[in-house]
Amino acid sequence: MFIKQASVCLVLALGLFMAGVVHAAGDTTAQSEQLYSKAAQLRQGALKQNQKCFSCHGDAGITAKWVTDRGRTLQLHVDEVDYRNSVHSGQSCQSCHEGATEDAFASAPHKFKNKKPMDCQSCHGNYFKDIYEQVDRSYHTKAIAKKGKEFSCASCHDAHTFHLPERTEEIASGVVEANERCFKCHSDLRGYQKLTDKKLLDQKMGHWFLPNKEKHFESVSCVACHEGKEGTEVHVIMEVKDTKVNCESCHSKSSAMTTKLNKYRSEQRAFAMVNKGLFDDTELKTKNAEAIKASVGEADSVLGFMNTRLLENKYILGVTQTPWLNIKFVQILVAMLLLIAVHAALRMMGSKATHVHGETVTMFPFTVRLWHWINAILFAILIVSGFAMHFGIGMGFEPAQSTHAYFALGLVALWILYLLYLILSGQFMQYLPRADFISASFAQAKYYMLGIYSGQENPAGHDPAKRLNPLQQTAYLSVLFVLFPALIVSGLALFIPEVIPPELMGMDGKHLVSLVHTGAAFLMVLFIVIHLYLCTTGESVFALVRSMVTGKMKK
Repeated sequence: MFIKQASVCLVLALGLFMAGVVHAAGDTTAQSEQLYSKAAQLRQGALKQNQKCFSCHGDAGITAKWVTDRGRTLQLHVDEVDYRNSVHSGQSCQSCHEGATEDAFASAPHKFKNKKPMDCQSCHGNYFKDIYEQVDRSYHTKAIAKKGKEFSCASCHDAHTFHLPERTEEIASGVVEANERCFKCHSDLRGYQKLTDKKLLDQKMGHWFLPNKEKHFESVSCVACHEGKEGTEVHVIMEVKDTKVNCESCHSKSSAMTTKLNKYRSEQRAFAMVNKGLFDDTELKTKNAEAIKASVGEADSVLGFMNTRLLENKYILGVTQTPWLNIKFVQILVAMLLLIAVHAALRMMGSKATHVHGETVTMFPFTVRLWHWINAILFAILIVSGFAMHFGIGMGFEPAQSTHAYFALGLVALWILYLLYLILSGQFMQYLPRADFISASFAQAKYYMLGIYSGQENPAGHDPAKRLNPLQQTAYLSVLFVLFPALIVSGLALFIPEVIPPELMGMDGKHLVSLVHTGAAFLMVLFIVIHLYLCTTGESVFALVRSMVTGKMKK
């Protein structure tokens, strides 16, 4: 009997509990609906009220219609579309611009309650207290305050157009928009004088060291280099002398492109409201201490910040590596050096040819020798500077980039001059295959692979009319008329990146061009390694090198 009564009581209790939960949920839902409804009403009311304001201030011509007593124009125009896309789109204009009386906006000019609109701290004081603390430490505030001028949020951020960066937004457009806030003063005479009382000297001239300066202004936010503690204090602008600006900070393996640039804190992230003083968050911080610590400054991607999207299939000089191409190059180079070592060892153990010398002949004309040695010097410089940029080692990026660019232009000029010389002098025929090309190629290959070990004579001989053996003809034709043009065209394209189409063969255009340039450079290095070794295969180790200096050889 007792069990039956207890069961009935338990069922009744559960029923009452569920009814309470449903009722509470209903109340919560009702409250939420009321809240959303109230918010919607407020937005509709603000929209209706603002429409009256835009009937005048939305007209771009209003600025010319109204001037001060001294004849100065006022910035009275507000773009309605920009305002609707801003973070304040749901706010009434009168929330910041308070009228002195209820009918203050019935006629113009309006009479306001305060001389200036309400400042940002009126609404955002607690939420942005960390930002206000940063602004107080910024050189902007310190320098401008010395002049008795005021520096506030509105000095950089237009409340009518400001919007938070979105994850779907193109980073490049966000950077341009952010930099416009800086240029508003730093490249505008009126804006600069307004805050500093100084006459403007073109601030962009201060960035004389930047290659493709305008491209940097379009792609890198000013605060990326001029902010305070790395990646976290974008509102602490450092004095120029304290700004550590060097190319390696971005153009290297440990690039700021993957650790610093284009980071923004998403205010939608969990725990973003913690430590704002908006509510008692003691218990929340205690229970979630590790998660909160991990979320502070946490990157939006494994590469850091938003750079998976920034660098996806893009090429940035000195940053974007091509691991597969690098690995293949190293593998081939190591294999080639091992083969050369084996070949050299077999030569040392084998017999040496006995030479019967005849008359001395000029094998290499002065023009060819001059071109050869200048070309060798240029290539040595280009390889060192190119590898420094590509791998981020050996040289600073700035000297490597400028050195590579200028000496590459010298190489282009030298190549063109040499082609003209070959054509005008008839020396071009030296590179063209002869009638016995196939049989002579097999004979030459057999000599390098076998005959050289047993002391046989080089079948090519020392004939000035045939100074290039068939294997040399093949190699030099490939280098001069395939590899050189590939290096030159791709290099010039990277030198003037505007000419590269955004997409080539389904890839980012600059990335594909860079692959061609890097691949051609790697092939050139491999060619030079083989070339240097073959230079030791004459009558003595330095015989062929000596002939390229004097031009003379004995038949």
